[in-house]
Amino acid sequence: MQAFFTYFMNISFLLYLFYSKQKREVKIKKLLLNSLLIFFSFLGLSSCASISKNIVPHQKAFALVKTIVEVQLYECEKGPKEEAKNCRYNSLGKRAAIGSGTFFSYKSKIAFLTAGHVCLGPAFEIWNSLPPGSRVVSELLLESYTGHKIKGKISYVNLKYDVCIVEANHPTVKRLPKISLYNPTLHNEHYSIAAPASIFDIGMVPVLQGLYVGDSKVFSFYTIPAAPGASGGAIYDSSNNIVGLVQRTHSHFSHVSLSIKHKDLNDILERYMSLQSQGIKSLIE
Repeated sequence: MQAFFTYFMNISFLLYLFYSKQKREVKIKKLLLNSLLIFFSFLGLSSCASISKNIVPHQKAFALVKTIVEVQLYECEKGPKEEAKNCRYNSLGKRAAIGSGTFFSYKSKIAFLTAGHVCLGPAFEIWNSLPPGSRVVSELLLESYTGHKIKGKISYVNLKYDVCIVEANHPTVKRLPKISLYNPTLHNEHYSIAAPASIFDIGMVPVLQGLYVGDSKVFSFYTIPAAPGASGGAIYDSSNNIVGLVQRTHSHFSHVSLSIKHKDLNDILERYMSLQSQGIKSLIE
């Protein structure tokens, strides 16, 4: 009986060792599987990171735009025969505007690009209702990412498409963004460099990403966050070329940016180059 009990115990011990070995093997397999999943997940994350590294933002070309605008109305008293007399300029006072923009190069020209309503401030909305002969005096100061303060002068404003090109040169930055040769690709990632709510300092400016989701009327739409202060900030494709500008956002949904269409931007730049070749140094139309 004792021999049988000893034999039974030995068999039980061997079975325990066998099943323990199987359990250990199952655990080892699970550990190996989990390790492989973590490894491949890491590879996937690394791939995403490598894609992001392809974006080389032109933040050094960015500048915060501070504008002081004075509207001077040209007004005349009327004589007995309705003739104009005692004509003079009456100032409506000075107003400030703030926005974003970038130094850029187009063909052989270097200039600064921003939104029309940033350059003209409050005068942008009332421009077409100003009396003939009135004038707008605009002072532009560009506070650059690199810490330089640069004075700019309006070269060209297109009122319909809300674009302003400023005569200005960056004193140190030589690598300037160019205008893309291609239209933005639907649902591809793009990014803006802008200062919404004037979030900006020397060496710091937000780079905000989103998708190009199509056009509506005169605007292209991007799922890029925006707020007052971001107007005029350039929108770039994944090749770091400019495809548009932040010009509007939705009052109830600030996670979308409205931009001039790529084709319209190129047409405006061609118009600007034509004016320059004719010796016309400043025009608002």
